[in-house]
Amino acid sequence: MARGLRIFPKTLTGRIMLVTALGIFLVQGINSFIRYEAMKGRAVVEASSLIVAVTANRLDFGAIEPSRPLERRPAVRTLRSTAPLVVEGFTTTEELAQRVAMHLQSVYPEVQAVRLSVGPIRNLPEQLKPRPRHMHAIRRSDIIERYRRGEAALLSLKLADGSWLHSTTKIRTRGMLPQWPLLIETLLIYIGVLIPLLLVIRQMSKPLQQLNNRLSNAGLASDEPPLEPRGPDDVRSLIESFNAAEQRVNAMLTEKDVMLGAIGHDLKTPLASLRVRIESVEDEDERAKMATTVEEMVQILDDILILARLGKSSETPVLTDLSALVEMVADELGPDDRLAVAESAEKCRAMVRPVLLRRALRNLMGNALKYGGRADIAVRCDGTFVAITIEDEGPGVAADQLTGLFEPFARAENSRNRASGGTGLGLTIARAIARAHGGDVILENRSEGGLRAILRVRQ
Repeated sequence: MARGLRIFPKTLTGRIMLVTALGIFLVQGINSFIRYEAMKGRAVVEASSLIVAVTANRLDFGAIEPSRPLERRPAVRTLRSTAPLVVEGFTTTEELAQRVAMHLQSVYPEVQAVRLSVGPIRNLPEQLKPRPRHMHAIRRSDIIERYRRGEAALLSLKLADGSWLHSTTKIRTRGMLPQWPLLIETLLIYIGVLIPLLLVIRQMSKPLQQLNNRLSNAGLASDEPPLEPRGPDDVRSLIESFNAAEQRVNAMLTEKDVMLGAIGHDLKTPLASLRVRIESVEDEDERAKMATTVEEMVQILDDILILARLGKSSETPVLTDLSALVEMVADELGPDDRLAVAESAEKCRAMVRPVLLRRALRNLMGNALKYGGRADIAVRCDGTFVAITIEDEGPGVAADQLTGLFEPFARAENSRNRASGGTGLGLTIARAIARAHGGDVILENRSEGGLRAILRVRQ
């Protein structure tokens, strides 16, 4: 389903509110139906009482006037027949019929049997179809037709001479369940239920959102205080557990930094000593190869230490002009204009750790120069993210290998291999730094050839 046609919301608040609103609508619909049926039952009783009164009047006077209602009475149609009348769609109301029979037979002994049924007016014989008492000459047929769109009560009496007396009147259901009061009642129910529910949900969702933001921004550990436990007991317990876990992780990161610093110091000292001893080797070619190996080991060690320490950096974020930072790194790597930085229409500033971000940029630009010879660089910002795009003119990378390049010590085939140098940690470090700044690094092949690297950081 397209996003514009999405009905079911994604958020917890939206889903609870939607389900509750639908539940209230369903319950109110059932309630309205029950109330309508109850009011309809009372309307049937009222119509039956009217028919009984009119029929008693006919029995008192001994005359049947099928087309003339009693004075000041709604229209009641009567008909005498020699046989019982069976009308399709009419159902008998047994309990009410028994009550009517007891009343009439106690006053009029000639009443032998009583039948009371309810059904659609359109199924009645024409002589028994109710009609309004007052009609204008204009559009008389339309008035009668509208009046007959409903249900009628049919009372059939079997008299002592074997004949049947049938009387009908319309059951007046119009206006039984007024729309405006019902709408106002439904609206008040929605307000009385949804507003308190929204307040309760917000009390739960707000601390959960803060917890989610803390988890989303997890990367470079900071000195932020623990989250304040708020909301219901379950949410408070979750936040307290997260605070405890965060403290344990920070403690492990601190211990790891101390250990890595010691390892780095212990390893670099013998490497420096080995570099000095290499100078005593008489074979110049062997001496150069050994020096290159030592330098590569030092570079690998530096990259491993940088990657390991990304979890907890002591560098303070600073509001930085990223366009100027990019130009500075480009000047350091490519003074011969092999790195062309496009002019930015606006200054893109963000709270970043400049030293770490420069390391990520150097890795990406260095790769572009190494495998493409030159690169075009552009900086763009949209108020949420700053995107630094680096496009080289190299051979590119197979599509199925793009994701694997971010793995430590991973290299693509062809030109991106061990022979071209590097430790295999450049992209890993660049992506870790970008994610620590709320962004990411994306690699994609250009249609015209070459590779495009996009480093994004949150503003």
